[in-house]
Amino acid sequence: MATNRTRGGSSAAPPVIDTTTSIGTQRVALSSRGRTFITVGLISLATGMMLGVLDLQRLGVLLLVLPVPAWLAVRQARSGLRIGHAVTPARIVVGEQARVRLVLSNPHSFGTGPLRVTETVPGGRPLRFSVAGVRGRQRRTVAYPLPALRRGRYTVGPTTVMASDPFGLVTADTRSTDVGELIVRPATTPLARLSLPIAWRDGAATLSHSVGVGGSDDASVREYRHGDDLRKIHWRSTARSGAFMVRQEERPWHGESLVLLDHRAMAYPTSPAQPDSEALEWAVSAAASIGCHLAEQGRRVALVTGDGQVAHDTPSAILDLLAEVKPALRADLDPLAAALSGLGRDAAVFAVLAATPKSSIGGLLSRPQSPGSAVALLLRPWTWNGAANDQLAEAAWQSSADALRAAGWRVVPAEAGDDVGDLWPSLLSARVASLR
Repeated sequence: MATNRTRGGSSAAPPVIDTTTSIGTQRVALSSRGRTFITVGLISLATGMMLGVLDLQRLGVLLLVLPVPAWLAVRQARSGLRIGHAVTPARIVVGEQARVRLVLSNPHSFGTGPLRVTETVPGGRPLRFSVAGVRGRQRRTVAYPLPALRRGRYTVGPTTVMASDPFGLVTADTRSTDVGELIVRPATTPLARLSLPIAWRDGAATLSHSVGVGGSDDASVREYRHGDDLRKIHWRSTARSGAFMVRQEERPWHGESLVLLDHRAMAYPTSPAQPDSEALEWAVSAAASIGCHLAEQGRRVALVTGDGQVAHDTPSAILDLLAEVKPALRADLDPLAAALSGLGRDAAVFAVLAATPKSSIGGLLSRPQSPGSAVALLLRPWTWNGAANDQLAEAAWQSSADALRAAGWRVVPAEAGDDVGDLWPSLLSARVASLR
């Protein structure tokens, strides 16, 4: 339910809504009642003149004249009405709710009459409510909650404010193009801070770095070598091992990571009863969780979607991009395959795929065998639709999984009921994930 309150124009409450540039466009016109008054007035005046009845002539003149002051009053009172929006918070996660603050500002010294407001809101029909006018040089704020929305980017507004004179003869519509923006981001799952392998095939394959642990705390010990700084001797390890051990500081690891998201409509089947694919939402959430986790731990991250859009390095950029991901109509994964080109050998690749049919993953198979650590989180989308025993789908999935493994990918299966937080250790494991 919309609530409203009036306050002086000089008061402020965070966030401040600027209405100085959002002047609405007005349209003043006779209402149906006003047009009826004009028609009846003309008939009365004409009839009175024909019959010589003075009272009919006076009534006709009154009915013709009455809309004039109503027109002037409505036009003057509504001129310059300013409208502004703010959505708080401007970014939410799926399942959360946001509120809208609509500000009507009257810069003139005279007030307006009652107003009828029609607000364009996402997720349903336009919202209509009444406001008891705005006094001169004051603002009236109306607040209302938005319904729970699915992942996406939405706008609130534009707004139409309609007013009339006390007799309802003239109406004035003020329409503002000012809109507020709301981004509904995918939900993410906290992932454990585990060691991220640098690579499986190059010379650094035996090393690992703690993700996100940098600076002076990154330290290990090794045996003393000639020329080492004696100030770096680690006495506790020396006493425990019986040999001189020195503190070895590691440089913070900021390797490159690539997160790929397959969101083709053909890979995530839906049904008339369930037009939105829950499997796709799971995939988006998994990509968001992985990308944000790596970015928060200080790694350079690029998240690439199936239609070629890219977000870099910050959780905010990743979540804003994924908020707008819709089922793609293309049949191939060429944008994802192109993103693999030019990666360094120490890069880590996490691909969230529903890679069926097998022909669609051809581009991924032809790229370098190991651009670093290449892991595919391969979904079984049909399990989200309750078809757990779909033998044809399982066979197609198995074919894709075998092809990816043959090309050097490690494959971790995912199906309905899985939690990406539970699968995360398998994604980082140097061993091939067990098949289910």
